[in-house]
Amino acid sequence: MKHTLLMGTLVFSVSSLFFATTLFAQEDGRSPCERTANQMFQACKSDVVDDYKTTLANCTNLALRSERVACRDEAKLVRMEEAAFCGDQRDARTDACEILDEERYDADPLLDPAIVFVDPDDVDHSTANPYVSVVAGHTYVLRAGEEDEETVIVHVTEESREIQGVRCRVVADAVVIAEEDEEDGGIEYIAVEITDDWFAQDIDGNVYYCGEISRNFEDDVLVDVDGSFESGREFAKAGVLMMALPTVGLAHRQEFSLGEAEDIVQYLDLAAVPSVENERFPCADAGGCLMTFDFAPLEPESTENKYYIPGIGFVLAEAMEDGVLTGEREALVCVGESLDILEDPQCEIEDPEELLEALCERSPDAFCE
Repeated sequence: MKHTLLMGTLVFSVSSLFFATTLFAQEDGRSPCERTANQMFQACKSDVVDDYKTTLANCTNLALRSERVACRDEAKLVRMEEAAFCGDQRDARTDACEILDEERYDADPLLDPAIVFVDPDDVDHSTANPYVSVVAGHTYVLRAGEEDEETVIVHVTEESREIQGVRCRVVADAVVIAEEDEEDGGIEYIAVEITDDWFAQDIDGNVYYCGEISRNFEDDVLVDVDGSFESGREFAKAGVLMMALPTVGLAHRQEFSLGEAEDIVQYLDLAAVPSVENERFPCADAGGCLMTFDFAPLEPESTENKYYIPGIGFVLAEAMEDGVLTGEREALVCVGESLDILEDPQCEIEDPEELLEALCERSPDAFCE
């Protein structure tokens, strides 16, 4: 009898605790969006502890005592820095809740019956989004990095794939660095990142981000696929990549996969002229550019102002750190309707044939003609 009473008391206590916890969650004054920010903060702190303990375990197996001490000291420093970063991410996610005026991101646009999607093969230049094209063949080249050391090639392929019942165009995005080949003195292209993005367009011209597979390289060797996500898998949802008719002040999610992909965009101006313009595609000559503010709570200190010209698309991005321009830019160099544009002198690619061979080797479906 005593055992039965104890069990009954235990069940009652657990039930009461569950009820109290649920009631507190409902009455603590925070929105689901804000609670999500706090839950991700707790998850981040747990990851920091796991990483710290794993590093300590590795330190234990170093041969020299001096190495073990230095290893533990470094682990403590990294733990403190990463714990602070968890707090920065929480603050950024909380700020995003206010900017988005969002309760919870519970609806995947790919599953919205009110949105009429079109087959990307049926989109042409007259019906494409003026800022982000899904027309097969569309190709552009960018220069990026602190010293323009990175070349970015974005190519809209003829391929598409079905995600959540929607046909999404495969858009290849490759970042490479040109280096001198030590063997023959020529140019070789070293991969930094090669991504397959998946875009869908609706009948009104809005473009949606269905997901991506991001392949990250170090010294031309694949090291991880961090940042990858696909709508419908592991709670990930699509977002609106770019509206056909942006409204100043509006902000929305471009993607949603907590801990992997959390990009957000806000439209700031429809006729902006940046302080330092793209020399080849100046906003002033076009009557002003669409200006956006792009940020992600995963990297709270890094944000960008981006500029787009209708009919051309992206022309310039200015990087900021803690709200201050860093001087690092990404600028459109050339644009065309096939990979042939890479051979155009205006793209300033030293060895187009070598570049295509390098891209073909690493992403054959996108770049092998």
